[in-house]
Amino acid sequence: MKTWGWILLIFGSLSFLGALVGGNASPMGGMFFAALGAYLLHRANQKKDEERKKKEWEDKC
Repeated sequence: MKTWGWILLIFGSLSFLGALVGGNASPMGGMFFAALGAYLLHRANQKKDEERKKKEWEDKC
């Protein structure tokens, strides 16, 4: 999930910038994929923290 997040974030950002520079296309597609990539990165980090907290809790008991 983390790898796909980086890929979508990079390609979405490049697409967004290309649409802005070109002027003919709408930048919404690039913005969507950049936001989706950022969400996937956030979710991957959140899952990692949840697993770490779960492991800490299990080690206490």
